[in-house]
Amino acid sequence: MLYLILYLISGLLTIFAEHMEYRMLMYTTKVMLMPLLALYFYQQSKEIKNYKFIYLALFFSWWGDIFLMFPRNEASPNAKLLFICGLVSFLIGHFNYIIHFVKEVKPRPKVTVLVEKPYLLLPFLVFIFLFLKLLYPTLGPMKMPVTVYGIVITCMMIAAFNRKNLVSNTSFLLVFSGAVLFVFSDSCIAVNLFYKPFELARIAIMSTYIIAQLLIIKGILAEKKETA
Repeated sequence: MLYLILYLISGLLTIFAEHMEYRMLMYTTKVMLMPLLALYFYQQSKEIKNYKFIYLALFFSWWGDIFLMFPRNEASPNAKLLFICGLVSFLIGHFNYIIHFVKEVKPRPKVTVLVEKPYLLLPFLVFIFLFLKLLYPTLGPMKMPVTVYGIVITCMMIAAFNRKNLVSNTSFLLVFSGAVLFVFSDSCIAVNLFYKPFELARIAIMSTYIIAQLLIIKGILAEKKETA
């Protein structure tokens, strides 16, 4: 539990530092988030091999945190490069979550909720359509990267939803709630950056991101306990 407590403390300090723009504090606490969560996950699971894609998701999320913690409101090439590197890092992180979620339902692919009830895909398709429609007029040269990223985070959310009925109810609710919050956090970044900056954006982005990652990890652990 020590690593979980440290993760929560680091998360609260990061949110405070982001909101108050205390950059040195934020540079210290933000880089600790994913390593602490990974240590908590290992402490609880005592496994690496079966959860390698979860660790990879946390690893690339860590790099995404590092790249995106620097100021992004500068017109310099470095600021743009850091943003692209952060985008790619989180993109790879989402891919690893998708792979793990798909592996969980792989033994029974024909009885997944989306195979039996494909119409349940509709809300996810509506989301990505409206999301991209909102942003497209202001994206400029970022149209393709944001489109790809939007599709991938939606697929991650779909993969989390597709675990329904094939894992324990607790695991499903935790992981899917985490996936939705993760997408909400990423969407807030996009809206704040490309559409219209909004008040308390940093608090909304970081708080939902920190909770999202924790819920996903908690959900994976809940399923491990059920199958142990």
